[in-house]
Amino acid sequence: MTNPERIVLGRFTLEHRRIEVYQVAGRSTTSVRLRRITPEPVVDLGYINRIGSPFSRLHLYRAEWSPALRRVAKEQTAGIWLHAAQHEAEVDG
Repeated sequence: MTNPERIVLGRFTLEHRRIEVYQVAGRSTTSVRLRRITPEPVVDLGYINRIGSPFSRLHLYRAEWSPALRRVAKEQTAGIWLHAAQHEAEVDG
């Protein structure tokens, strides 16, 4: 079985972590996944579904983050997603 293609939307730094925001090709465009790329090892952190709506929610697999860190991660992720969605609309336009 092959791994589905990851479409990287962007990256941001949260404290000591470098986090990658990506979507899975062929899946919902309102769902994004987060993974820590540094420090090693690379770890899937979780996802946000219904991103861009008032009902979006950050789901973390194992990370124990304070409410403030969760809020920053969600805001950074939403900003990357919005930028990517606007850029795609300009390209497809």
